[in-house]
Amino acid sequence: MKYDKYCTRITAPEWLTKNRRCTGSWKYNKGDYQNWHTNWQNPGARVYVVWSENGNSGMRFIVNGKVQTFKDIVGWQYRIFNVPQPHCVWANCKRISYGFRIDKVDQELLNAVGLKNAQDVLSVA
Repeated sequence: MKYDKYCTRITAPEWLTKNRRCTGSWKYNKGDYQNWHTNWQNPGARVYVVWSENGNSGMRFIVNGKVQTFKDIVGWQYRIFNVPQPHCVWANCKRISYGFRIDKVDQELLNAVGLKNAQDVLSVA
């Protein structure tokens, strides 16, 4: 996988951010990535609502001392994870993500959970 450029910060759509505070919105093209980071300065948990063009994108986390890759699925999805926790993002296709801070969760969802439509997207953001 080629890692030669970073992702681009974008503005989240108003329908998604109404009454919600978005902590990060990103556009990725093929080959874009986000380096390893932990979000240590703003602990809690994150829910990321993601759209992936063909599922050839995803996130990596350090789980039990080992790097594990969690691929996206095609279309809209979400995942939830606690921070600070080392993670990075990779894309080998078009990918858009919107992040929201939530309270720490007892059970993380590192594998992508599919969403059918905008109404489903709003239910997790």
